[in-house]
Amino acid sequence: MNIVTIGLGTFGASLAKLLTSLGHDVLGVDNDLGKVEYFKDTVANTICLDATDPHALKLLPIKEADIFVVCIGEDFGISIQIAALLKKFGVARIICRENSSIHLTVLNAIGVKETINPEYESARIIAQKLPLPGIQNLFAITDSLKIIELFLPSNFQGRKISPVNFRKETHLKIVALKRNYRVIYSSASAAENDDKIEIEMKESDTIILAGEMKDIKRFLNG
Repeated sequence: MNIVTIGLGTFGASLAKLLTSLGHDVLGVDNDLGKVEYFKDTVANTICLDATDPHALKLLPIKEADIFVVCIGEDFGISIQIAALLKKFGVARIICRENSSIHLTVLNAIGVKETINPEYESARIIAQKLPLPGIQNLFAITDSLKIIELFLPSNFQGRKISPVNFRKETHLKIVALKRNYRVIYSSASAAENDDKIEIEMKESDTIILAGEMKDIKRFLNG
């Protein structure tokens, strides 16, 4: 995808670098030449430009970009101004960082419906991970249904088990199993005779599971 990120602060630069690493065509924009120069080797493209200037903003790929992400959260006024200009110029999809209920309300009022609050999102994920020992990553589908990534618990190390039997035993689905950063099993590409597959689980394995929180807790407490 062609993505323009406006603002190369901590959040904006991190987002631009991650999107670049995932193979997207990213243009990072900031009015600070130092930041633009600093990130030019880790972001696909960077440009120094004042996005609050309508004439300068028109130099960006308004029609070609799939998404514009306004990553400015600290300065309420500048964020709103840039978002309003992008709406005026007919940008198809705009995502804005917001850092307060007032900021969110104003963005919604000018027609920006997609917003990000990275501080809240990070805190929400950490709050869910803290009570669960060994969790590396967690994605909440609902309040009770989760996808988790963790190092394989010791009581499963060295065991051979089929994904079907694992699910019967734990009530959790193995989404994937990684070893040395390589996926050695994935439910997405598993054969129809999944019950015939046996995986020898090893100490260094990372396992991705999907299931209810009560079953995840029971699995972790083994």
